[in-house]
Amino acid sequence: MASDLPALLRAESLAEQAYQAIREGIATGLFQAGERVTERGLATRLNVSATPVREALRRLEQEGLIERVSARQLRVVDHSSGTLRELLLAGAALRALEARFATHKITEAALDRMAALVEALASERDMDITERLRLAREFDMEIERAADNPTLRSMILSLSIIGQERRARSVETLLQHPEEGLRRVQDHRDLLAAFRCRDPDLVEQVFRRHATAGVELVLDDLD
Repeated sequence: MASDLPALLRAESLAEQAYQAIREGIATGLFQAGERVTERGLATRLNVSATPVREALRRLEQEGLIERVSARQLRVVDHSSGTLRELLLAGAALRALEARFATHKITEAALDRMAALVEALASERDMDITERLRLAREFDMEIERAADNPTLRSMILSLSIIGQERRARSVETLLQHPEEGLRRVQDHRDLLAAFRCRDPDLVEQVFRRHATAGVELVLDDLD
């Protein structure tokens, strides 16, 4: 049984918040693969009516994260390891395409900020996992903002089914293998160099290599 879901903010779309809360619960393992859920049960835990939950579940069904087993009952889809790998690699490919689109849009100021983030990751060996994830996320967000392609970003998010908890475990693995951590820092430096050259082919190639390696790291941890 999953623990309590977060309270929703009335000022925002309840359906969107319910979708995000349930989706994150699936991604982080709050809901187990194959676990059965109901609209009424989720609505009670989110303290909302069934209507926004129904809309959220409809979206999750379309994304293949939830499947209906009866008129009132659904369950979390249990993806095979092969399917999970394919989904994550598809997401990595789309993120590489997003980086390509950012190549001629990203500013030198943004690249300077990204360079500072990389050096912080490289120099602070005793940095805790939460801070490492935050810095890596800030690096990625500079690319996302520069690309400025909401449709592509939505597609990427639909494939982002691994949550922060599992990503944190992959960072722990990096800390146990310093050479792997150094390689990923070098990937960031290579990516920055490609951006500064304004070479979209090279940006996409370097980013895909980096993102694919990250997928394999996460999958190794899950195995």
